[in-house]
Amino acid sequence: MRKPGKRCKETDAHYYWNRSDEHDRYFFKVLAGDFRERLGIPDKFVQHIRGRIAKTVKLESHTGCTFDVEVAKSLDKVVLQTGWKAFACAHDLKMWDFLVFKYDGTPRLKVLIFDLSCCEKVLPCHTRDRGEGEEQIENSRSCDDFPMKSPGNKRKAWKQREGCMNANTSSTSLSDSSGGSMSPEDQKSHSVPSYILPRRTYLTFELKKKLKEKVRAICSKTPIYGCVMKKTSIEGKPQTMDISGEYADVYLPFDDQTLLLQHLGKSWEVRCHIQKSNFPSKRLLKGWKQFARDNNLQVGDLCLFELLENREYTMNVHIIREK
Repeated sequence: MRKPGKRCKETDAHYYWNRSDEHDRYFFKVLAGDFRERLGIPDKFVQHIRGRIAKTVKLESHTGCTFDVEVAKSLDKVVLQTGWKAFACAHDLKMWDFLVFKYDGTPRLKVLIFDLSCCEKVLPCHTRDRGEGEEQIENSRSCDDFPMKSPGNKRKAWKQREGCMNANTSSTSLSDSSGGSMSPEDQKSHSVPSYILPRRTYLTFELKKKLKEKVRAICSKTPIYGCVMKKTSIEGKPQTMDISGEYADVYLPFDDQTLLLQHLGKSWEVRCHIQKSNFPSKRLLKGWKQFARDNNLQVGDLCLFELLENREYTMNVHIIREK
């Protein structure tokens, strides 16, 4: 059999890109470099689509969840920009993940995600289990911190949420989408909440909204610890702040240590000591009073503590004012 000639290939390519229907154009991307901030669309794909991609597209993973993402120009390249970071965080995208995009002529790109195993990636519980019309549950762990939409009725959403919470705390084996068992490492990576609050924390609707927006913007692999300032943290004698054992036992595994708190380019050394009681916790002691005073903390303000990966026991503190 003869190999197709150059002219034949050109004819086939012309037909593929210029046929009257708008369905089933594909491109793929291998994630490398600074892929979390933006993702470039291949020049050849852009050239043949010739401006038919809308300024905002919906990215849809196989779960049915959708994210609104801006299509913009950066350094003469067409890129997915505003909204892409939220998609990347929600789907726990890693270096060398392989993404296949399907364009069907509408302002929507369907995305298949593969990891280094060469198989489709098992998505985090908060991406798989979010249901439309679902109410917020006050809980120290959050599984719904990303701006996504997904199909399903309310009853199904509650059942899914219950399953998601069990995945965070259960030691039993989880199953992936193909029916096989997940390793303990996979279970751990898929049960990490995006933020942790002390039990019985009450947030107003506005404060809850600001919390979710800030957590999405931070996009930390380690859960954010959030704490609403009480009188003991601002006016107490001594002036202290407690970090719940649920967070401290996992992410601050010591009895006595000096933490470096950072905010707006400044830093404070604060002693952190274990509090042994019926509900063990860690307490910020010496240095906390100065931090609270220098940053004008008020009762009701929400402080978010972001533990940095590359610096031991260093935390960026993000402050959401109550007023």
